[in-house]
Amino acid sequence: MGFHICITNENAVSISDKKGVYGNVGNPSESRQTIWGKIKDLYAVRPGDLILLYVKNPISQFKGVYEVTSTPYICYDNLFNDENEYYPFRFDFKIKYNFPNPVPSFEFYSLVESGKIDSLISLSRDINSSYRGIRQLFESEFEEILHLFFKYNAKTKPDSFKQINNVNRKLIKIEASEFIAEDIDRVTRPTAIIFNRIPAIGGKAILEDVLHAYIVYNVLHNTNQVRESLGLINFNELILEAPVFKSMQFRSDILATFKQADKIYFYSFFELKKDATIGIEEISQLIGYLKSFAASKSLPVNSYEGVYISTRFSFELMDYLIKRQTVEKENIVSLISYSVNELGEVILTKEV
Repeated sequence: MGFHICITNENAVSISDKKGVYGNVGNPSESRQTIWGKIKDLYAVRPGDLILLYVKNPISQFKGVYEVTSTPYICYDNLFNDENEYYPFRFDFKIKYNFPNPVPSFEFYSLVESGKIDSLISLSRDINSSYRGIRQLFESEFEEILHLFFKYNAKTKPDSFKQINNVNRKLIKIEASEFIAEDIDRVTRPTAIIFNRIPAIGGKAILEDVLHAYIVYNVLHNTNQVRESLGLINFNELILEAPVFKSMQFRSDILATFKQADKIYFYSFFELKKDATIGIEEISQLIGYLKSFAASKSLPVNSYEGVYISTRFSFELMDYLIKRQTVEKENIVSLISYSVNELGEVILTKEV
């Protein structure tokens, strides 16, 4: 089960409450990169996940606790009855708990300041907060916000409510390789994207976010042997673009955790490059970040790793990592190359 904050506004949330549909903003004038970035975030959501709606304006507050009931999909119609915006990046949801009183945003930011929430430390000041309409939470962070809902709704019976009457939606399914971002306004019927094949040029994904979306989708759905290729067979949580430090000098493209008895015992940080030769300089920087993170949390060696995914790695780098493992007995960095064949299928190969 995943946990998410979904950014919205006062107009859109009124429709969401009635229809049981969340939509992130989008339009064809956006760049292809922006559209695929929103798709990447959208497909980090699965049926059964829990979401919080964050109304950013005119008054910032958290509203409701809901459960996702559909596969994410794209639909470019005016369901949200907004003259200025369309909300094509969607999924359906139902009420999980009845909390009529919203939680003021200052309560959330107090959790950030106290260190109880790390994954969303940038939410208030992130210039991409409307672009990144869906953000992931750790379960422990979700529980902290849930406590705030109980605080502001102490006399409410959370299991007493009239459920949203969801539509039994029939989705058209297309491969990611068939989706053309510039034509998103032509997708006027609910359409789900699946990620067996991706759009590529010259054996490489057309965008880094396309590769990112492919990995997230297949890890969450346990398809195409991606979990096995990335060493994520028994992971617990997946966070996209997680800041590693409060000063924000490093964000992991993907952060996966491994838990036992509600405690995280291992962290996997993933860095993705669409098409780059990764050398010693890049890895040295990554190792520095990982060791600083481990020191800040008092983690023992071998309880964290960095994984670089790209098209190629320098010989000097691979030689360096092999010698490092031999001398220092540390194996905190892995290199995985990727390529895309003529059918659009992704091949992942562990190099070191």
